[in-house]
Amino acid sequence: MQSSSKARLTVIGGTYREIDFDSLSHEIFGSGFRACKFLLENDCNVEYYTSGNIEIASYLKENAKAYGNLTFNVNHSTECISFKYSFPLANPDIFPGLLNISKTEDIIVKAEYAIAFGMIESDFRLDAKKVVYDPQTSTNPKKFSECGTAEQLVYIVNMSEASSLAKSTNLEVIKEYFFKGENAKALIIKNGPYGATLYEVHKAYTIPSYITPKVHKIGSGDIFTSSFAYYWIIKNLPLNICAHYASLSTAYYCDIQAYIDVQTFNHKNEYKKVVPGDLSKKTIYLAAPFFSLSDLIFVDKVRDAFLAFGVSVFTPFPNVGIGHDELIAKKDIEGLDNADLIFCLFDHLDSGTLIESGYSQAKNKKIIGYHRTCNDDKLLMLTPGNFTSFNNLTTAIYHAIWNL
Repeated sequence: MQSSSKARLTVIGGTYREIDFDSLSHEIFGSGFRACKFLLENDCNVEYYTSGNIEIASYLKENAKAYGNLTFNVNHSTECISFKYSFPLANPDIFPGLLNISKTEDIIVKAEYAIAFGMIESDFRLDAKKVVYDPQTSTNPKKFSECGTAEQLVYIVNMSEASSLAKSTNLEVIKEYFFKGENAKALIIKNGPYGATLYEVHKAYTIPSYITPKVHKIGSGDIFTSSFAYYWIIKNLPLNICAHYASLSTAYYCDIQAYIDVQTFNHKNEYKKVVPGDLSKKTIYLAAPFFSLSDLIFVDKVRDAFLAFGVSVFTPFPNVGIGHDELIAKKDIEGLDNADLIFCLFDHLDSGTLIESGYSQAKNKKIIGYHRTCNDDKLLMLTPGNFTSFNNLTTAIYHAIWNL
């Protein structure tokens, strides 16, 4: 068993700039360095392999001064790759474009215990005893057997990545691929707001997720992967316990952006577990202005975020159309009546959105609101109803899903 004090883990992964308009944040992390951060904050020795330019190397050098237990190796790249999010549930813009990113030399590592993330600009070769592998993409993800060997291997993927690797959407085929084709000890398939499922060869465990007041989504998957590896490799805990603890560590990160070992954290967990439901049978009415080009782009991005969860979305445009005909108004009212939840974009206090929210309150509908530019007192008349408002869009969307 590894000692929990100054134990060593090797991390391979990307170090990238992350810009989030939703949280107004601008940081250098990436999956690799965020995993390092969790481990360093929990007293592990970390050997980090990444790629980057002079800016990345200087940034890691400064962090090594703060963390005496961090050593790093930077494979030279000409760029500091940036991910820019309008909000974290939307697809990011990547700079430079993927077609303009040159591949570096391969990263070659031999280690005892390792966490490995897929990278944009680099491939790796890893030989280790225990490995936790997260491919990080569903677009031509690389299977671990092509880039390394491990005596014990745990895959952490979402369903899209699992399907892409196994070339099937059938769960039994997917499991056979990972256990027989990749010789994995365990497979964890993440399911967004509804947690994950841990599969061993003959067992399966449902891993809950937790409802948190805030949802800082960027990096949440990195925290799940790195904290799982920490509990498995450093703490030597059973796999199902590791996954449960990893989910709770991720909840704390999403809420307060802390890197917490929940096994030793002296604080009662007050987060409620998410109860999974069938989102395909639920409908959200998206109330928002849709007059300017910026309105239409914003509504479309929010609509896409909801559709990605598998929920149906009704919004006056494009579901009904634009105009002043009484028939259009009647169809909008029908949409409100039939919806399970009303999601309102309140910025600029559009009169139509206010009417829709007032009508929904009179019908005792659950209303989730988002705004960043108007004062809460402007929405005072909604507060006696079943109404909650947020100034972070990602948090608002997650709470809408959790309320279905």
